[in-house]
Amino acid sequence: MKFPAGDLFIFIFFLIGVLFISIAYYLYYSHQQLVQHGVATKGVVIDMHRMKPREYPMAPSIRYHIRDGCELVFHSSEGRNPPAYEIGDEVTLYYDPAKPENVQLDGDYLMVYVMGGMGAVFLLLSIWSVPESTVAIWKWLFTR
Repeated sequence: MKFPAGDLFIFIFFLIGVLFISIAYYLYYSHQQLVQHGVATKGVVIDMHRMKPREYPMAPSIRYHIRDGCELVFHSSEGRNPPAYEIGDEVTLYYDPAKPENVQLDGDYLMVYVMGGMGAVFLLLSIWSVPESTVAIWKWLFTR
């Protein structure tokens, strides 16, 4: 029996979609856990930094205070073009009281949207053919 390359490609495409959707769910769930169980505080944008040299997406650096009065700075890893914040803006963020460096900005779901969108595209392009592809791969594996 001939190797089902096209069917394997479709099945892998489907698995990549499932992986991206799973990552999006994990990111959303961890963000929600921090919002529900973390401490809300206000921070001030003190700087905008580039994600990589000579690239335009700008991410904020935010100064915030935790319950014991310590001042920390959070350097976001999610940049946007145009920037979502300006220096001096006050923002709400959530931190883990046991690990105050674990911070999430309120409403910062960019990576959830990116991963979910990519996963949806992969799934929509492959889901219609997955049953036939699975059968073809199964037959190739076990009827040789």
